[in-house]
Amino acid sequence: MLKIYESISKFLQFIINILFVLQIIFMIVVFLTASYWFFDLINSDIFAFVEPLANFITDFMRLFYDREVQVGGVYVDGALLLFDLIAIVFVFLISRSKYYIYRAIDSVNIALKEHKSVLEEEFNKELQKEVEMNIKKANNAAVLVRFTAKNMMVDACWGGDPNEGVKEKEEEAFKTFYSSIKNLTGCKFAKTDDKMLILLNDFNKIDNLLSFIEISVNRISTNMRKRKWLLYANIAVDVYDNKTNFKTDVYPVLEKLLTINHKNEPVCLGNFTIRYKLQHEPVFHPFMKGRYNLGEEYEVWVLVKKN
Repeated sequence: MLKIYESISKFLQFIINILFVLQIIFMIVVFLTASYWFFDLINSDIFAFVEPLANFITDFMRLFYDREVQVGGVYVDGALLLFDLIAIVFVFLISRSKYYIYRAIDSVNIALKEHKSVLEEEFNKELQKEVEMNIKKANNAAVLVRFTAKNMMVDACWGGDPNEGVKEKEEEAFKTFYSSIKNLTGCKFAKTDDKMLILLNDFNKIDNLLSFIEISVNRISTNMRKRKWLLYANIAVDVYDNKTNFKTDVYPVLEKLLTINHKNEPVCLGNFTIRYKLQHEPVFHPFMKGRYNLGEEYEVWVLVKKN
């Protein structure tokens, strides 16, 4: 269809060019023959060089019209004058024809532009689908959680050892946390030092996992607060595909994200937000926290749960 529109446009433009040439030719011939006819009446040979052309036109027109015209009491051959009048009419008709052909070209160009726009939109949609398919190949997610406990009864006024009982409370929090999430399908768990690593093999379940983590952390924090303990959770999340080396490319990123020390809400990098935004109905809203130096400078995002 695109080639048809382009062919029509080129054909109409070719006709315009032909009509333009004919218009110029007719105007020149009219000028020459009219000038020859006029100066011949007054017995001047200024335009005598046009005589062969004038004679040819006169002989041709006499095949259709063979009458004389009276000008100033003198009878002259009207064939040449008739030709000039007809030629002027042709010039006018050509001019009008060009106007309508130009309008037709405009209409074809508009249709061509609209068709190109449709093709471009379809191409962009296909390209977008291809890009999304490539992004969705990263179907694995990793979550690293670290708990930090603080005794509310220890401060500068009341005194006391701020480190006393902290490790025990953090360990208790880990055990309770693991008990609440260990039955989630599609997940693997591992505890490393003071952190718990959760691996998810289906990214479509990421909202369910993060929501469950949030509920569990809030429940544990509430219970701790009743016993005069504050509990904070640092949560880092990342996405990767099966070809990625987890130990060298994913886990170090998660540890660096934890150093930002953002409390209770998951933090991630831009690659995770790009993948996450392809979710059908995301539960969280990615909000950019800022740029941080994590060995290199990165944009760090926070996943804030929607109301």
